Amino acid sequence: IMFSLPVALVGAFLGLYLTGNTFNIFSLIGMIMLMGLVGKNAILLIDFCTNLRREGMARTDAILEAGYIRLRPILMTTATVVFAMLPLAMKLEEGGESRAPLAVVIIGGVISSTLLTLVLVPSVYTILDDAKEAIGALSARLRRRRDGTAPAHGVAVMQASMVPPPVRGGAED
Repeated sequence: IMFSLPVALVGAFLGLYLTGNTFNIFSLIGMIMLMGLVGKNAILLIDFCTNLRREGMARTDAILEAGYIRLRPILMTTATVVFAMLPLAMKLEEGGESRAPLAVVIIGGVISSTLLTLVLVPSVYTILDDAKEAIGALSARLRRRRDGTAPAHGVAVMQASMVPPPVRGGAED
């Protein structure tokens, strides 16, 4: 979820640059609002994917299903925010010049994050899930080695049940 936030900042700064607006207190307030919107979109996607996996769906199928089902709410949120901020970004009212950077930051950030989050968040989710599985497997292997239930790498561990009985015979028998 947190990987979607820098993508939004790229769009926010690009929007400020392209429109010639300055980075000021209003654009900073817009960035705070933007982080909430972008985080919500990523949470919608990841939460739904996690629920599908809990129901037994495979990871790739869950990601594809979550992307398909949550695409409409994410696009609706993006469209609502963009169209609501357009009048403010176009500086149509008196004093709009000072508040326009807020709208530009939100519009640029929401558009870039929507386009890139739908690709970036599932990709990072897959990478982190693979890393989690690898760390879990390594942890289990180390735990077995520590408990003595598995041989150390390349070294045979002799247990008491593996020692052959003494050979009888000779002068004492």
